[in-house]
Amino acid sequence: MADLKISELNALAGSALATGDLVAVVDASASETKKLTVGDLVANGVTLISDDTIPGAKILFAAGGIATADIADAAITTAKVADDGITAAKLANESTVDLVTTLPGSGAFTGQLAVDTDDNTLYCWNGSAWLSLKAAGSINSVAGSTVGIVDITVTTTSGAATIAAVINDTSAANQFLAGPTSAGGTATYRTIDGSDIPKATSSAKGGVIVNGEGLRMDSNTIEVDNDVSASSTHHVVTYSAKGLITGGRALTASDLPAATSSAKGAVIPGTGLAVDSSGNLNHSNTVSTGTFTKVTIDGQGHVTTGATLAASDIPDLAASKITSGTIPSDRIASDAVTAAKLSDSSVTKFGGAGATDNIVTFPDGDFKGQFFFDEKNEDLYIYTGQSFLPITVISGNLINAGTYNANTNLLSSVTTAGSAAGFTSGAALPAPAGTNLNYYVVVDTSGTGSGNAPAVALAPPDMLISLGTGSTFQLIDVSNAIAGQTAANISVVPVGGVAATNVQSAIQELDTEKIGAASPTFTGTVLLGQNAVLAFEGSADDANETTITVTNPTADRTITFPDVTGNVVTTGDTGTVTSTMIANATIANADISASAEIAVSKLANGSARQLLQTDSGGSGVEFTSNVDVPGTLDVTGVATFDSTSTFAGVATFNANIVMEGTSADDHELTLTCNPTADVTVTLPNATTTLAGLAVAQSYTKAQRGTPVALSDGATIAVDLSLGNNFSVTLGGNRTLGDPTNATAGQSGVIVVTQDGTGSRTLAYAGSKYKFAGGSSSAPTLTTTAGAVDVLAYYVESSTRITVTSLLNVS
Repeated sequence: MADLKISELNALAGSALATGDLVAVVDASASETKKLTVGDLVANGVTLISDDTIPGAKILFAAGGIATADIADAAITTAKVADDGITAAKLANESTVDLVTTLPGSGAFTGQLAVDTDDNTLYCWNGSAWLSLKAAGSINSVAGSTVGIVDITVTTTSGAATIAAVINDTSAANQFLAGPTSAGGTATYRTIDGSDIPKATSSAKGGVIVNGEGLRMDSNTIEVDNDVSASSTHHVVTYSAKGLITGGRALTASDLPAATSSAKGAVIPGTGLAVDSSGNLNHSNTVSTGTFTKVTIDGQGHVTTGATLAASDIPDLAASKITSGTIPSDRIASDAVTAAKLSDSSVTKFGGAGATDNIVTFPDGDFKGQFFFDEKNEDLYIYTGQSFLPITVISGNLINAGTYNANTNLLSSVTTAGSAAGFTSGAALPAPAGTNLNYYVVVDTSGTGSGNAPAVALAPPDMLISLGTGSTFQLIDVSNAIAGQTAANISVVPVGGVAATNVQSAIQELDTEKIGAASPTFTGTVLLGQNAVLAFEGSADDANETTITVTNPTADRTITFPDVTGNVVTTGDTGTVTSTMIANATIANADISASAEIAVSKLANGSARQLLQTDSGGSGVEFTSNVDVPGTLDVTGVATFDSTSTFAGVATFNANIVMEGTSADDHELTLTCNPTADVTVTLPNATTTLAGLAVAQSYTKAQRGTPVALSDGATIAVDLSLGNNFSVTLGGNRTLGDPTNATAGQSGVIVVTQDGTGSRTLAYAGSKYKFAGGSSSAPTLTTTAGAVDVLAYYVESSTRITVTSLLNVS
């Protein structure tokens, strides 16, 4: 087949395509046809697709399939953000209003707000300065004045103005602030003038002159113009026409008026009352204190004894006196409620079906055992506590004996009760007798009765009942009664998606909404339940079907059919996939079997001892005497390089690197390592000599390390493995944490800076920090805002770190 045209080759099924399969390719650079594996064709062909040639509509991005890292910085412009698209949850803290104790030098954008939390003042950045915001009509400042008699001063603190008014001192004693005595004018300090005081009247207070009428002045005091002998006892007094007491004597009993039923006065204790030496009036009887339901009262109304109420103390009560509460059933005697005491419809309620729909409307039951009588259908129901159940003659008087086949006129089945009454399955009906009175069978197969069954046409579900006498069972024609019903008169309980309430409407509703058997149209999602499959009969109605099923999914999966006409390819296909179905550069290297082999005869001839490699463009292959290995070179045994070797990429050595030096002797330099994780050693970009750990070093250039910024917090963590020198700005009173990874010999400094507030303190955790003079001599930081203190340390051991300080470095 080596001389066949490509068009004459046998077709290869798409499902049988393997990564090691070969395709013919014309190598334009060599003007010859070469072979290429499908895997290489797909893997390398993708890189040859011209930029901007794959339409975006041909790329299907899954929901959420574009990762954040795939979006370029600043790629989302303002126009791409929907109006009202940024919710409060997307705004970072202090993104709209900056909470500060000191205003920053500038705002992040024009219109930014900032609140000074020291005094809760709101500012706005106008692009060049912070403006203090004030409400419309607000007072911006309050000024005081010391002009005049009253001095007014204003003190402003945290946005609040405190106004203090102080009146100047007088120039002399007994002065007050008043206007002129003769006319209007400026108020000044002066003494009180008689004309300043208004004259007293019968309705208003004012100034008066003491000029007699029983009064006199004693120095600066007004007193009664009458001197009598003083007395500390209550007296009957005599007084003048002006009301001045002129005399008096001790009060006697005759001076007191006797009390009456309508007037207050003096009294003498009567029966049952007594007066003590202090004049207190009390009852003369004494009883025990307590709470009693029954008492004894004397003639004066006094309670003399108390006791507990007995049943005999309660008189008979009329029923009209009971106005609230309930009487429990155990208070009602047996057989005490007579028929006359029962109200209408208390035992049995009445109602029934409507006049047109014949649907029974049931009332709410009041208690278990209550009856309901359907007056239209003459049916009786009993309430179970949940619903009304019918009481039928079948559930009481009639007894089901089994089923009857009218075609064979034999019993099809017999119940336990029927068997006890003489009914036998597979036998004819027994003759009516007293032992089977009220026993009935139901016809399950149509036919004409014979023997003890009536010789008429019988159909399910007719009933044959024994009356205990006669030659045949009595027929209850149920089948014709049922046949006479119309679907519209048979009720249906709405359930699920069916809203109809009768059989006729329900059938019409199902007919309207049913899915047709031929070419149905589905809208929305068609959900196949558990273990459901799709089965296709095909063009021939035989026992062979094609079934579509799925492996039990462990998550929601979506299979999308392409917008093309064609056949579905399965793993069992052979020769289905054609070359036109495979997009260029689709087959990757991983698609080519590792066992696929390319015969040497397929390769172009070269010169002796040449190696095969890709060309400079990477799209073809060529022979070369110069070996250029772009990947991993695995040499078994010793590799000797006769001259300088250049490695353009990464050279990996699985053991040590041994260098002989300029002299071929027994002394070599061996580079060795045994890392437990990936590590990188970077050599300096300069001509220099590497320093060793176990030898003395003489550095001719500066050696430095990047200071490590510590994270500010209540306890500041210090990891000494991160560097030698550290820095931190204190945002509050802090504790310098017990350092970790402390190794003897390390030294450095920790630069501590106060924030813009200052007055921050620093404590020292643990017992590793050692200070000259002990822990009580630990340095106290400079409290000035922005102050810088330096702590120098030296690690003596993993448990001792010597610390000294350089304070207030400025």
